[in-house]
Parts: sequence; C-alpha cells; structure tokens
Amino acid sequence: MRQVWLWRLVSMCAVAAAVAGFMLPGEPPPPPVQVIKVAPTRAAILQAPGTTSTPGWTATLDPHGNLVMRPHVHTEVPADRQVVLWTRSPSIPEPRLLARIDPNRPVQIPAAQLGTLADDQLLEITLERQDDAARGIANGPILFIGQMTVFGSETALPETTGAASAAGGPITQPARP
Repeated sequence: MRQVWLWRLVSMCAVAAAVAGFMLPGEPPPPPVQVIKVAPTRAAILQAPGTTSTPGWTATLDPHGNLVMRPHVHTEVPADRQVVLWTRSPSIPEPRLLARIDPNRPVQIPAAQLGTLADDQLLEITLERQDDAARGIANGPILFIGQMTVFGSETALPETTGAASAAGGPITQPARP
C-alpha cells in the first residue's frame, strides 16, 4: 500500500514540475520598436557678437510658420532706446523690420508678418534710438544675432531590427543560433 502512495506522490510532483516548466517563459519577447517620424525644425540660436558662447535667445518656427523667440539672458535698455528685431539674408542684405520688442519677454511673430525665410536667413536684435526705430532704420549696435538652421532631416533610416542607440544610430541584433 505504501508503494502505491509513493508512486502517486512521485507522479503528482512530476506533473506539477512539467506544468510549471511550460508556464515559465524561457526568454522574454523583444520589446516593440516604435518609429516616430519628426518633421525637420527650423531654429536659430542668437548670441551676442564677439567671443561669447552664451545663447541670448532661441528662435523656432512653430507648425503654423510663426516665429517663436525666447530670451535666455536679461538685457538692460536705456530709456531713450528701443530694442528692435530685424531679419536679413546675404541674398537680401537690407534689414527688414519685424517688430519692436521687450528684450526680456518671449516674442511671437505671425507667419504672415514674417514672410518666407531663406536658408541663410539671419535674425538680429539691435538697440536703436527712438527716432530710428520709428522710421524702421537699423543704425544701432547688434545685441544678438543668429542664423536660421534646419535641425533634423527627412531622410529615411535603413530598415533594421532592434532598437535605436542613444546617439540615434541603429543597433542590429546578432542572429540567434
């Protein structure tokens, strides 16, 4: 009688081990890879002329083509002066007045007022006398200047398996035996 119970116990342990072995995963499935296509962004970092590397302003184009600018440094303005935002390019060297601005507050220039930007478009912030600013004449010193640049590209990445590296390049997984 004892041997029958012993064999039943051994059989139940074997069945429990087999069920547990089938239920435990051997290797986790690879994580899903999601590819997000980001449209190129046009932006500029405006810096004070000279040897500084501190960004004074950042400028980006929003999806509607509006120019959005944010200051990153505080600028003191004398009472008899105005700060003016201009744009120009080497192909059109004459500065075009965009707006009189407060140099310590964010600025948004509507797309209709901004117009078409060339690939070599420059943004300049100058300190002008009141009468020059009223007439739209750029005579004052340049406080900040920067060139619009395209960040990102629309070139397709080669199809690979696996995830992307921190540097943005593809990581290929080795073939499994």
